[in-house]
Amino acid sequence: MNLRSLLFTVLAASLSAVGFAQPSSVTFRPALIDTFASSYSYSGAGDFKRGGTKIDGISMSRFEFSASGRVPVAEGMLFNPGLAYSHTTIETPDNSPLPKTVQEFSANLGVRGLFSKEWAYLVALRPGIYGDFEKIGSDSFNAPLFLATFYVPNSYVTWIFGVTANAFNDRPVLPVLGLRLKLAQDLQLDIGFPRTGLSYAFNSDLTLRGGLSAFGGNYRITKNLGVPAPGVQSLNNTYLDITEIRGGIGATYKIAANLEIEADFGYTAMRRFEYPDRNYRLKGDNVTWVSFALNTRF
Repeated sequence: MNLRSLLFTVLAASLSAVGFAQPSSVTFRPALIDTFASSYSYSGAGDFKRGGTKIDGISMSRFEFSASGRVPVAEGMLFNPGLAYSHTTIETPDNSPLPKTVQEFSANLGVRGLFSKEWAYLVALRPGIYGDFEKIGSDSFNAPLFLATFYVPNSYVTWIFGVTANAFNDRPVLPVLGLRLKLAQDLQLDIGFPRTGLSYAFNSDLTLRGGLSAFGGNYRITKNLGVPAPGVQSLNNTYLDITEIRGGIGATYKIAANLEIEADFGYTAMRRFEYPDRNYRLKGDNVTWVSFALNTRF
């Protein structure tokens, strides 16, 4: 594979996994190139605490769907349009300071291309509605942005330099740095972006992996969830950040030429619900998690 083909391969793989650059780009999770993708994820029930206050048994599940294609627009440049939807259910006691559901409905707008035989670029915008969908207005609109350049000096090393922007996040602009090393013909190490971990191609149909990844999102909350603690404003017309850092192992299996399934499971390293502009944060016990995905490429 020449460097030009390798650069486009790296771009496709990176845009499909942008969700692991914490915390502001978790919104980009599954915008897969040329793919219909659906997934289900569940993290088990655990307690959340703030000071001496404890909320028992909160679990979380999410269903996601995305569809994305490609349109050549110039030599060495592709436009990737698509749509995405996610529905996150938070199993929480009544009268808790958390919504029962949050959702996302967005467009995937990506442009990828080459500067030279060693340098490539990616621009990914995801405009849409992110919130509890109780009241949908302009305040629920967000357009997270991801910009990156890729440097591939040879077929074994890829450097990733980028920045994310997300108006709903407490830190709206963050740098991204990553390194991808091909340690052997079938063994790859990713550091920092889009994930940290090892992957091993057992054969042409089966890939095994292990490492750390991020799960979550940023949402506009319109429903009045009450005053959660003395000195804290009521939790409505504000923003909720959901973050899980997950460690685990998984596998991707190619069922047919254009159809693959994925399965992952593990244990969380950190769980958090936060309302940044209300200075209210809940930290959770670590729990087990599992996810499944089905991807159809065309």
